[in-house]
Amino acid sequence: MSYKANARTESPPEFWHEGSEHSRKIAQAVNGILNGQTNNTFVVTLEEGATGSTVRFTPARAGGSALLFPQNSSAASLARTTDVFATTSTGKVVVTHGAAVGGEQFSLVIVS
Repeated sequence: MSYKANARTESPPEFWHEGSEHSRKIAQAVNGILNGQTNNTFVVTLEEGATGSTVRFTPARAGGSALLFPQNSSAASLARTTDVFATTSTGKVVVTHGAAVGGEQFSLVIVS
């Protein structure tokens, strides 16, 4: 399994020495979020024969939510014929699925 994070928006610092610069950093972060550039989305590619995959994500917590969306026909086929689900725990998300052919791609959105 491999995964890559999608476009990220840098988190602004909680405190900054100059008010106008701090406001600019906050505005950039908000604009990035509005443009879909958040730090909680990934593309997960399954490896042949695998039945589970782990995505490390420090903000993840037990009881959070993880949403999976097939991105190619082989991923959609796997989702139709086996259970494909994600569970969150502290610092990671585990994607459980039937035996992969390899190359199945899912979008993963983590909401903790």
